[in-house]
Amino acid sequence: MQADVRDGRHREAIGGMWDEIGDLQIRFLIDQGLKPQHRLLDVGCGSLRLGARAVAYLHAERYFGTDLNEVLIRAGYEQELGETERAKLPWSHFGVSADFSFDFLLQPMDFAIAQSVFTHLPLNHLRRCLHNLAPHMARGGRFFATYFECLEGQDLFAPLAQPRGGVVTYDYQDPYHYRLSDLAWTVDASAWAFEPIGDWDHPRGQRMACFRKL
Repeated sequence: MQADVRDGRHREAIGGMWDEIGDLQIRFLIDQGLKPQHRLLDVGCGSLRLGARAVAYLHAERYFGTDLNEVLIRAGYEQELGETERAKLPWSHFGVSADFSFDFLLQPMDFAIAQSVFTHLPLNHLRRCLHNLAPHMARGGRFFATYFECLEGQDLFAPLAQPRGGVVTYDYQDPYHYRLSDLAWTVDASAWAFEPIGDWDHPRGQRMACFRKL
């Protein structure tokens, strides 16, 4: 990862499709009601594929990001943001964590999104993220997370060719697939309600889930 960033490949290091997926994310969030005055948390913000667009759209100091790789964040901050955007985004608005710690958030978030994060992680990571994020979300705030779906009737334990993008997913290794019932399980007896969304035109076939803070 550090070699990619050093060689100027910070966009490729997070999976490429910089413009296609970045534009898709900001359009989706605006369609879901994101306004310039809202606070947005980007979980797995990487080199700011969404962040560069969100900072331009939001009022100053309304974007927040977290990732396990500070090198990627810094590459995005220094290379993808202009002087005007950096002036709107204090470095303190970023957190670096491998276990979904959100202690750097000092104000409640209205929206949060994790694009292509839990597609690479076992299900318990999503449950941990939701548990840790709940105290930092405004009541009624929404957390959107993408996933690969295993439909009811499909064999959960067999490799699954996703319908778009040529991706094959697994129940036990990266990239992972889940059933809707798995996602519902992550919020059982918690401060969240699960609201499936489904297809949102992701080029690799990732589906979208919504978790609403109660």
